[in-house]
Amino acid sequence: MFKWPGVPSPRAPEHELADYAELVCWQQRNTSATALTQDLGRLAENEYSDGVPEEDEIPKDVENAYLEIERRISACGGGYPFVLGDNGDTLHTNPEANGSKSAVYKYLLLATRLNMDTNRCHAGIDGTHLLEKLSAETCRDYFGHRAESMVFGTSDEAPGFQQKIDDLCKTLREGDGYRNRVLQHRKTKDGKLDVVVWKHFSDKLAGKLIAFGQCKTGTNYKDTLTQLQPDSFCRKWMQSFPSNVPVRMFFVAEALPQNDWYNLASDAGLLFDRCRIVDFSSEVGKGLANEIKGWTAAAAQTTGLQFP
Repeated sequence: MFKWPGVPSPRAPEHELADYAELVCWQQRNTSATALTQDLGRLAENEYSDGVPEEDEIPKDVENAYLEIERRISACGGGYPFVLGDNGDTLHTNPEANGSKSAVYKYLLLATRLNMDTNRCHAGIDGTHLLEKLSAETCRDYFGHRAESMVFGTSDEAPGFQQKIDDLCKTLREGDGYRNRVLQHRKTKDGKLDVVVWKHFSDKLAGKLIAFGQCKTGTNYKDTLTQLQPDSFCRKWMQSFPSNVPVRMFFVAEALPQNDWYNLASDAGLLFDRCRIVDFSSEVGKGLANEIKGWTAAAAQTTGLQFP
């Protein structure tokens, strides 16, 4: 998995190559399938002299990357910040893509391809926390009219965690508060809960749609797809179990590969990748939108990109 401003391997899958083409386009205002082929060809010649794919295989990989870009244009619901040329083999920045959805896409692109362990904070903003805020607003938009959401953020120490459980149960009107447990470590076994969305009936009684979500920037997410288990979380930390098991959600900054989508979605639950997040980011509030733009502008500048 390449990190910008590096170059992907010539054997990289199409969704990685598409990300690279987008970043080059962002940097240079345009790029092409030919330029991507040349970049990969030079890398293959310099670093993979033994066992390099045949010459006619690289253009096929590039062709698939541009087909992936075409798919993203449709999947983002009007938020894709680039545009394909008439022949489908050139990519250009879209001067009309100045809205919040396009800004969200660029944020998620950088939150995938920067090293988010060492390069997560810019303009005084933590880019990983931004994904939690964005995911809370995205899932609220997805669940529709009268849905509510919150960032839970379970990484705090036990006293803060207990208060958050109490507050969550009061908000949901289910769970009856924090279940006291003897903790073996200074920090809680938090269950990886980052965001919660729910939809009350007017009666506010038990028995409603509730969903728990986990968020991941970067590209190392596959080992975490099943970490969040809502039923286990509720049994461990709430005095009583909600009348319906919360739905499991997973939010990831990467635009996920289509050839593995079913398997990923089967593990993750309700899966929101980059394109799905952008698709339902129309209702992002002004404050969060400004944070996203601020982080993205500062992060982009460190790698030779301009924002917007």
